[in-house]
Amino acid sequence: MYLKKVADTIARIAYPLGRAINYGGGFFLLILMLLVVVHVAGRYFFNRPVPGTVELIEFLMTFVVFLGFGYCAMHGGNVRVDLFVSLLPERTQKAIDAVTSLFSIGVVTLITWEGLVQARSLWECRHVSGVLHIPHFPFLIVLVVGCAALDLVLVVNFFEYLHGVFRK
Repeated sequence: MYLKKVADTIARIAYPLGRAINYGGGFFLLILMLLVVVHVAGRYFFNRPVPGTVELIEFLMTFVVFLGFGYCAMHGGNVRVDLFVSLLPERTQKAIDAVTSLFSIGVVTLITWEGLVQARSLWECRHVSGVLHIPHFPFLIVLVVGCAALDLVLVVNFFEYLHGVFRK
């Protein structure tokens, strides 16, 4: 019972956060699509493409990809192969899922931490893009925010799986 309460408490923070930043990712996807349409139309109809479009698309993809991680994990949208695990008893499946979640938390936490370290490094050296001279560090902050949201959802999943293992 205690593990379920912990999972529910963390979920009250993680799920609205994941949903909100996913909407942000959707907004940037809309911007990206409009940019591509304007670029293609400008190139083919007016022979004047939007300068720096490739750079902008690369940067906007950071928002689209990383801001959707937590939301995807909330709905179980991550790829999972359970060909052999599905043959095991339910408690064993939950135990394997808990261990997998724990490893995932470790990996995503390392990615988040290293993203912060890299963002600080890029901020200190003032690293910018080649064409539009856009600083790189804000996009690593987006990576950190997206991975942190994913980490929170993984922690919720971990406690829910543990609850499934120890439930009577």
